[in-house]
Amino acid sequence: MKNKLIRLAELIQEDFPEKIVAAFRSNEKQSLTKRLDVVNQAITFHRERAETLWLQAGRKRTPAEKRATAQAELAAFVFAYLTGDGKEYANSAIEALNALGRQAEEDLVKSLCRT
Repeated sequence: MKNKLIRLAELIQEDFPEKIVAAFRSNEKQSLTKRLDVVNQAITFHRERAETLWLQAGRKRTPAEKRATAQAELAAFVFAYLTGDGKEYANSAIEALNALGRQAEEDLVKSLCRT
């Protein structure tokens, strides 16, 4: 489970200034509150970035905006998973992986929802 969350965190980490991967990779047991906090920061960061990119493009969707939106959706899934609601966000997480061109990693989401 930990490796799957680390892999999703790596996808969320791209363009995000905080060290989200470190929160999941650390050998010392990070508190759930700390992980939720950093994931929530990632959600906010990527959503704001997507909105900024959308506005800069004249309210049109661009590849960069779609990527930022997908990263926010993945972060929302991780947050939901950590709080026990991952299954509710599974479809949007799979769509986000598809938007990122990471179809091969859909199994990460599916297997996390089975555990």
